Amino acid sequence: MSGSDAGEKRPKIEPNEVIADSLNVGEKEIVLVPLDFVFANPSHFRKLESKRDWFTGHFYKCLPLVFGNQHGFVMLSMCSFVVRWNGSEAHDGVSVHILEPEPSPRQIVLSSHFGSGILTVQSRFIVRTARGVNLMVKEPPNYPVDGFSWMNAVVETDNLRRDFTFNIKITRPHMDIYVERGTPLGCIVPYPRYYLDEFELAELTDEEELHKSRLTCDYFGEDRARYGAVGQDYRYMEGVDIFGCPFKEHQKSLDGGEWWRKKVQDSTRDETDRTEN
Repeated sequence: MSGSDAGEKRPKIEPNEVIADSLNVGEKEIVLVPLDFVFANPSHFRKLESKRDWFTGHFYKCLPLVFGNQHGFVMLSMCSFVVRWNGSEAHDGVSVHILEPEPSPRQIVLSSHFGSGILTVQSRFIVRTARGVNLMVKEPPNYPVDGFSWMNAVVETDNLRRDFTFNIKITRPHMDIYVERGTPLGCIVPYPRYYLDEFELAELTDEEELHKSRLTCDYFGEDRARYGAVGQDYRYMEGVDIFGCPFKEHQKSLDGGEWWRKKVQDSTRDETDRTEN
């Protein structure tokens, strides 16, 4: 709801024609539909990669962190800008100052649409998925921006036939927040509708399984205490547990590569050199 719509009711738009939704999206596709022909070739959307500029070699030893880096697709800022919130709930409480010439046409629009210190990022694209596939809209993984907290949402993008936005809550009022060109402004992750609905939390109470689980965890704890970061054999990356039992259907990356082997070898060599010196 825009600022002019708040507090007043207006008659609904009733088109004089009915346009059936005939778009056929592939099962493994996220289709970007430009709102105008001038917005074609969306180079500012990309699939996430495993690397982060601020990661050291130590971070790359943790497969869950690096795997998290790769989870989703992001939209990048096409210019550097500064945003500031005056702390009010008003729609004009957020100001945006673009610091360089914007690409023409403007494929991203930054605005204060909701008030309450929320920066709305409009992508100028409709985003569509296959039938039964939602998109989780969330923060770009492991791309921290001081003063920003991304607002999560779940969108039925198989049904949505309108523009798509990301929304960011500003958490530091009265402060200039600098965003560099190329910074991810939002992330989308596809998942099947209803997938989460019937999951529940459950506590393990079986005595035998409890004993085995606790003993196994003790072995892991002893191994970590003995070797720490140096000398680890990267069982999780290799897909084996403390006993050498292989994981079932272990996944090492989303890109199918063996990038982590070189990362581990290089970081281990560096740590060994530091220890010996």
